[in-house]
Amino acid sequence: MSFSPERTCIACRKKRPQSEMLRFRKTAEGWVMQDEDRFGRGAYVCGDSQGCWNEKKLRRLGKSSQRLSEQLNTRRS
Repeated sequence: MSFSPERTCIACRKKRPQSEMLRFRKTAEGWVMQDEDRFGRGAYVCGDSQGCWNEKKLRRLGKSSQRLSEQLNTRRS
């Protein structure tokens, strides 16, 4: 039996395996979509749910929410 860590989506508050989530990290400029760097404060959003990607649901990320919402929606279009 293997262990799969769960994370909570900041938009819908559902718990899912970490592998199904997209990670954002906090930088001096604000929140950015995760790259290979796994350091820094992180936040997770459902990886396959465009409903979680709208700006209103990402408002917990503050001023970065509109920019991140646009990036997510462009990525999956």
